[in-house]
Amino acid sequence: MRIAGLAAAFLLAASLAPLQALTLKLATLAPEGSPWVEELRQVAWQWERVSGGRVRLKIYAGGVAGEEPDMLRKLRIGQLQGAALTQLGLGELEPDILTISVPFLVRDEGELDLLLEAARSRYVGMFAGQGYVLAALPKAGWVHFFARQAVVRPDDLRRLKLAVPGDDPRFVEIWRRLGFNAFSLSINDLLAGLQSGMADACYAPLLAAASFQWFGAVRYMPSLPVAPVLGGVLFSQAALAEVPADLLPALLEAFRGLERSLNARMAALEQEALEAMRRHGLEVVPVNAEAAAQWRELASSGAGLVIGRSISRESYDWARGILEQYRR
Repeated sequence: MRIAGLAAAFLLAASLAPLQALTLKLATLAPEGSPWVEELRQVAWQWERVSGGRVRLKIYAGGVAGEEPDMLRKLRIGQLQGAALTQLGLGELEPDILTISVPFLVRDEGELDLLLEAARSRYVGMFAGQGYVLAALPKAGWVHFFARQAVVRPDDLRRLKLAVPGDDPRFVEIWRRLGFNAFSLSINDLLAGLQSGMADACYAPLLAAASFQWFGAVRYMPSLPVAPVLGGVLFSQAALAEVPADLLPALLEAFRGLERSLNARMAALEQEALEAMRRHGLEVVPVNAEAAAQWRELASSGAGLVIGRSISRESYDWARGILEQYRR
């Protein structure tokens, strides 16, 4: 009787014990304290609350999981289940997502909103075909040049050593064919490269320049924005298949909330970042209409080198068609 009682007590305790939590690991290059990581940690808290601790999200920030090609490799082999990537990282899997960031193709926030609305289902399907779930596609601001000396026209930048992010030699080749002294430098090495004089200039979204402190070494920023950029949160379909089906919709909705929050805050966040950088010595260099026309002419030449190589002609014509109809 004592043995039977002990067995019954053991079974009761086992039935009442909480199930072991499923933990999904998500990595990002974004540094601690940045808006992206703050939003990701908010999502992690929501996952804990919504699932009652059954599903947890662990964030690896600041590039501790490696560069974005490393993150993608770890996603493929299951060491990571998710990644919050820059548009360049997303482009490693689907180059056509870079269409939105062709320089000077998209002119303002209204055009960007229109194109994103049209593109969402298109991009979701592209990544699904490769075994990934695109959980969020938030705006990441607008790219600007940053340089050690004032840059107004393309020839001003051609005299400098331009660091190009990422490891794709095609981008370096395009910059060089346009007459620039460009070379590739990883995001984690960019600050040291700028401080040491290895590079004299770079291009980046305002928030990235502020978060990574790149502007401290390259204190001149032309006022003309180059292109909008996106971020993206990917999960492997295999990892999400392990999530209880009754929880998955709510957990993914938390990432749609992240997207809406970042999109709503982005303009204000960029303005705050710009003012903070100005207080610490950043100088915004006015770009007049004549110089802006030179940049747009250069961008037209550059697009001819990109289309059909880095992005497809079909994707570029699709985006341009939507924008031209909107402008008419």
